[in-house]
Amino acid sequence: MRRFALPAAVLLALCVVFVVAKVTQPGPARVVVPGGRAAAVTAVTRSCPPAAPGAGAARIATIALPSHAGHGGSAAAGSGAATFSTVLGTPAAAGSGKPSASASTSAKAPRPVTLTAPGTAATVTMPDGGGAAVAAAGQMAEGFEAEQSDSSGTGLVSCTHPGSDMWFVGTGLSAGATQIRLYLMNTGSVTASVDVTILTDTGQQNGLSNAITVLPDQFVTENIASYVPGSQALALHVQTNTGQVGASVWEGDGAGSGAWLPQADAPATSLVIPGLTVASSTAKLFVVVPGSTDAQVKVVAYTPAGAVAQFTATPVDASAGAATPVALNSLGASAAGLKLTSNVPVVAGVLVPGAGIGSFTTATPPVTEQGVIAGNPATRGVTVGLLLTAPSAAAHASISVISAAGTVTTPTADEAVTVAAGHTLAVAVPRPAGSRQPFAIVITPQAGSGPLYAVRVVTSGTGGLSAPLVSLLPVLSALTSITLPPAQNSYSAVLP
Repeated sequence: MRRFALPAAVLLALCVVFVVAKVTQPGPARVVVPGGRAAAVTAVTRSCPPAAPGAGAARIATIALPSHAGHGGSAAAGSGAATFSTVLGTPAAAGSGKPSASASTSAKAPRPVTLTAPGTAATVTMPDGGGAAVAAAGQMAEGFEAEQSDSSGTGLVSCTHPGSDMWFVGTGLSAGATQIRLYLMNTGSVTASVDVTILTDTGQQNGLSNAITVLPDQFVTENIASYVPGSQALALHVQTNTGQVGASVWEGDGAGSGAWLPQADAPATSLVIPGLTVASSTAKLFVVVPGSTDAQVKVVAYTPAGAVAQFTATPVDASAGAATPVALNSLGASAAGLKLTSNVPVVAGVLVPGAGIGSFTTATPPVTEQGVIAGNPATRGVTVGLLLTAPSAAAHASISVISAAGTVTTPTADEAVTVAAGHTLAVAVPRPAGSRQPFAIVITPQAGSGPLYAVRVVTSGTGGLSAPLVSLLPVLSALTSITLPPAQNSYSAVLP
């Protein structure tokens, strides 16, 4: 019996271990962190391009609007900072996609400029020929917006988040854009490798076939015009293989006038393009189809009188792998926003006639929390306003202006404006009383508001917002907080 005692004890022990392991066996387990919690924005980075050709030194209009500080600069100085550092250019060797061997990379950048007063509209001047890397932290990161501006303080193009996938849509070389420049800025610490796909009305162009190398703390300029002769429409798809870049595109008419292309929304089957002014009866729509299937696009214009279908007889045919120009039907004296509905994902933009080459607007997301335009001119002879479009449901928003001194005023008679569903509303925004300094505009959607799309418009001469167009700039959201999505982790354990 003693011979069997030890094996029996071992067998019993193994059975006990098996039973315990079976009962306590860790199968699929999951740790879930609830989402829906708001976290304050504590850091923001932006890339601002150099000034347009012939424009001299670049100016950057900027403001930060922390929610707990309230508008008007009540936050304590020193609780955050926004630093503007000069980024120098590295010319690209033509067609090589590599920096020119003769380019000087040893030039010393000027000392950074630091701002520490949230709630006030400010302008920073960068050296002639230089771009800017912007890093904001603390309260200066909340509700932050920065735009390259001209000498009047008019914001011309928003400084972009560094990214890896960006779209730009504009007119072609033979349709008025005799100069087309792409700026790629690397404000990171890793060398970026960038692929640029060029689409025109005749399809993909292969002139820029090599990846472009952008060294840290430098920018590269590419002359796109040489690759798109005879083009009527243009789209650039900027993608990085390594690193991230800030991308900007400028188109000029060869006579010293030009306009920046706002960064377009990613390809989608439904897009909203706000910002067609009352002078836009001859505006031109550009529809870009990135995929291999032709698009059938329906276009509806939302005007102050309601929805007006464009091209009612048949949808717009847009070729796959190309940028298709489409002349819009006359909207008379109406401001408008467009909604595009397509069978396949598309990218889109609009050229609105105006000074020089005109101005561009593009598909944008709706304004959330607050939309901010940092640079608006207070000079005589110009009118500043907003074009607000509510495609699906009535939108309600308050509008305020903030001066360089931090003074906040409400330019509308009522505390909030209402845009009826399926309509566009034009609102003139007067400058702060007694000031000739550039000012900021803030749009705040109210609780229960439908999706609201907005563009800031500047006109010149008599006639208010019906006067000749000077500038369009889509209104982007300037967030003070972000909502954290649910986070989860899972694991499985296997017994031996």
